[in-house]
Amino acid sequence: MNLRDKRNPGGAVKNIVLFSPGLNDEAIWGEKLAVISEAKYLLREFPAAKVYQYGIEDLARIAEVKVDLLISYFTGPEPPWRVDDIADQVDGVTILKVVNHADLLDEFAQIPVDGFITNSVAAVKILGQRHPAAYIPLAVEDDYGAVPPQDRYRAEVVFLGSGGRGNKRPRTTKHFLQAAKKFDFAIWGSDWERDYWAREYLDSPEANDWYRYWRGPLPLPDIAALYSSAKIVLNFHEDSQRQAGMWNNRVFEALGCGALMICDEAAGLREEFGDAIVYTSGGEETARLIAYYLERPDERRRIGELGKRIIKERYVYSRWARAVRQFYDRILADRQHPDRG
Repeated sequence: MNLRDKRNPGGAVKNIVLFSPGLNDEAIWGEKLAVISEAKYLLREFPAAKVYQYGIEDLARIAEVKVDLLISYFTGPEPPWRVDDIADQVDGVTILKVVNHADLLDEFAQIPVDGFITNSVAAVKILGQRHPAAYIPLAVEDDYGAVPPQDRYRAEVVFLGSGGRGNKRPRTTKHFLQAAKKFDFAIWGSDWERDYWAREYLDSPEANDWYRYWRGPLPLPDIAALYSSAKIVLNFHEDSQRQAGMWNNRVFEALGCGALMICDEAAGLREEFGDAIVYTSGGEETARLIAYYLERPDERRRIGELGKRIIKERYVYSRWARAVRQFYDRILADRQHPDRG
């Protein structure tokens, strides 16, 4: 008999596992950032619980713990970024969190978990065809916000992110970031070394100059300091994220600091944030927008204030954790009354 058939839907939540890649990686991964904050706020919703942060190397530990709720962040195209059988290790409710790889939604929908949470309205419709699915967007901590600027992070334009790991396409990265090289541009993150990008510039190695703008990995606690110190923050989404409206964590972190953010137009972003974001289709349009707003500090502050207010009102982790609690309760209710709908 599968462990999933023996679950007890009753009782208090005692053990929660956030199962994520990248927890021991020096790079700043969105999953790592989310796990740290989500663990903190889930404890407020489930005060009797212990929250464990485990990776793929901890499967034996997961099997030994009587897990009441596991949220998996493993949504890659193949192992080790895919762990489709994680529910076999869990006695309680297993939820897959889908915030990227929208091109694989049909595959994710087949994974035998109890439910899905996703930051895409479009993805809910696909994932919900087989198991319950809830739209729960990303967030920032409730007290997150601007901090005093630091000289080391001052720049006209900044971008925080990896140079190509995961499902980023080099062509997309170039399209949305290349124009910033005309300005005082600082890149923070991992995988921007010259050797890393060399394979993309075999025909023009002299153009492989991302490393000139690279400042190194960013200390995890310094995200707010970076965004509070720069004049403009650049952001773009992976291609499938843009199409599915999977807004990435940079949206919330930059806007939460009141930064002027120039961003690609992911589906639904304009409808939700309106004039709080400056939208670009990339290329030279980005260069024109950067030049325009560098000359208008009052406009930068005004737009930044709009974004900060929206984040504070709608996208904080206390709301996120409450939504997860409600979804967990919904799954248990459906299990107790499988024929009610």
